[in-house]
Amino acid sequence: MATITLNGSVIEVDEGRPLVEVIKSQGITITNLCYIDGLAPYAGCRTCIVEIEGGRPTPLQLSCTAVIAEGMVVNTDSPAIQRQRQSVMSMILANHPDRCLTCHRRVHCMPGDICLRDDVVTHRCLTCSKNYRCELQTSCEIVEMGDFEEPWVGESRSYYETPPPEPDRGNPFLEFDPQMCIICTRCVRACDEIRHTGALTLSGKGHTTQIAFGTGGQIHESDCDFCGACIDVCPTATLMEKPNKWRGLAEDWTNSACNGCSVGCTVSYGTTDDKPVIVRPDRINPVSRDQICVRGRFGYTDVGDRELLTRSLVREHGRLIPASPKDALNRATEALNRVKSSAGANAIAVLGSPLATTEEAYLLGRLGRETIGTSNIDFSHGPLHRAAASAFQAAFGTDRLPADLTAVEHAGTIIVVGGDIEESHQVISLRVKDAVVKRGAKLVLISSRWTELARFAEAWIRPAPGHEAAAVQALAEGLTSGTSPEIDGVEAQTAAAAGSALRAAHEDGEQGVAVIFAPAAAHGAARAAAEAAASANLAIALRSSAAAHHLYYLPTDANVLGISDAGIGPADQGRSFPQIIEGALDGSIKALIVHADNPLLNAPGTADIEAAFAKLDALIVIDSLRSTTAEHATVVLAELPFHAEDGTLTSADRRIIRQRPAAVAQREEQSGLAIISALGNSLGASFSYESAADVMRDIATSSAGY
Repeated sequence: MATITLNGSVIEVDEGRPLVEVIKSQGITITNLCYIDGLAPYAGCRTCIVEIEGGRPTPLQLSCTAVIAEGMVVNTDSPAIQRQRQSVMSMILANHPDRCLTCHRRVHCMPGDICLRDDVVTHRCLTCSKNYRCELQTSCEIVEMGDFEEPWVGESRSYYETPPPEPDRGNPFLEFDPQMCIICTRCVRACDEIRHTGALTLSGKGHTTQIAFGTGGQIHESDCDFCGACIDVCPTATLMEKPNKWRGLAEDWTNSACNGCSVGCTVSYGTTDDKPVIVRPDRINPVSRDQICVRGRFGYTDVGDRELLTRSLVREHGRLIPASPKDALNRATEALNRVKSSAGANAIAVLGSPLATTEEAYLLGRLGRETIGTSNIDFSHGPLHRAAASAFQAAFGTDRLPADLTAVEHAGTIIVVGGDIEESHQVISLRVKDAVVKRGAKLVLISSRWTELARFAEAWIRPAPGHEAAAVQALAEGLTSGTSPEIDGVEAQTAAAAGSALRAAHEDGEQGVAVIFAPAAAHGAARAAAEAAASANLAIALRSSAAAHHLYYLPTDANVLGISDAGIGPADQGRSFPQIIEGALDGSIKALIVHADNPLLNAPGTADIEAAFAKLDALIVIDSLRSTTAEHATVVLAELPFHAEDGTLTSADRRIIRQRPAAVAQREEQSGLAIISALGNSLGASFSYESAADVMRDIATSSAGY
């Protein structure tokens, strides 16, 4: 620790810490347009200038490059410093529309007004989509640019008389408007140093320097994966989220969860008029921290308000027509009772969803088992998950792996098995890249197809499709026998490199090791079981009795573990998902309840599933979308979208993530809990839950870890 004096106050802070971060942590306002917390300073904007007594060659120093030292005396708000910041800011504004930013009466103008100061103005803060949420705008107010002399007076040309570059609006996620850019390079460094993607770069020289994607083409032609990290750090409207960009000034923020995958990232929804208009990562999550992926950031816009179900539907004369919630519920109840009375309870099946909350799954399970009396309960990817879980049970005596995802980025050797986690679990892929780039970890990638992780790998084992398990097993056997692994279809040099990396990890017992297994839903249960067993064997070969702490299982969807814990799965000779479809085809399953899932999209065998739906006497769908499954329904009960639901998710490392609602009902749609409770009660149950918390109390008494 070091003792310093900051604006006359004596404080103790960590020695060697960047001064700008200390200043901000003390609640002192300071401009820093090019600095990104946690990264090396760029020192390009020079707006963070402060006065350090005894500083050389001058007391005026940049607080981003200065580090804390014992006895340091710092002043951030003298007239000389303010004057220097204004001078620096005037140079920055030479590359940005600046009339509003330097005007003392901007707050009096309206969007339709003509600028009275300059008749060449073509772009103003009032007509900018980032107005009142712009860091450059705030910085100009902090340094009081309205009181600084106008640098353009007497110039023969101005910024406004130079034709601006064309904006790029060619993709549905983000927009790039180069005329707003101040060349702070935050986006370039975030893309390179935080995301390890490198889709952004500086192009040109001198006054022609500008930010470019890829080789200077459109965003979607570059390596950009639309994670939006560049949007988070951009201080101007250069990079903007395209959805709701004109409504992105949030009135309130709601901490919530992402159901895009099983990593369990935490997000904050910015809301206006009880609807989300913007999403930001929430730093409270120890795994995702300040990063999310395209699904987390833009997933809430995948389906527009007009495409969401706001009214329930019933089938009349072969068509789905709107109905009141009461009428739709009555029709669903009558259809289910008719099947139960004529064919028995086991002629009814229930499909849950790994995209729903654990509380909804628990209530749906009770509806099936206790109220209806059926044991035919499952979800589309249920057989695949149970196959992997059985392999872990056989290897470790339990399918509850204790591995913590926060340890991945600290591992010295990482083995990734199965699917493309850059696509399926992008934040974990990011943590793998962190380990390789920042800490020199060795990555062994076992995948039959190219993924973005291939360029970070020490060795890329590329077996024939379907032979990944054999490749992993060969590595495990080579490790235990002390010989170089022999893998069919893989060059001996590549196999030897992988074997060498694993052998070094095995010999260094103190080194962190991570075996990451991510099954692909399309590969099926048998392949998932083989890969899971081989991954477990490799973990055991590397870390013996501690192997379970080094094996990371990434389920196919967000809440696979949560809904499995909540009872979504066949029991007492119940049928699995494929058996349910077979039963519908042969007539032994006559009614099906589907909650928040679309088997026609998520499961193989579309033709068989469609044929099965056609043979059902009753198909009850509870969903927020009129999906392809809903098109076959007898009754569709309109549910709120996920971002409007209340409950929890269980992540891949069994953290319980709180999901808070960020929207309200538009018309007659209801929460999943309300619909399932009402359906259960109409069938004879006595559900009296008033909230997700009430359901969780029941779950906690029956399931370990909750």
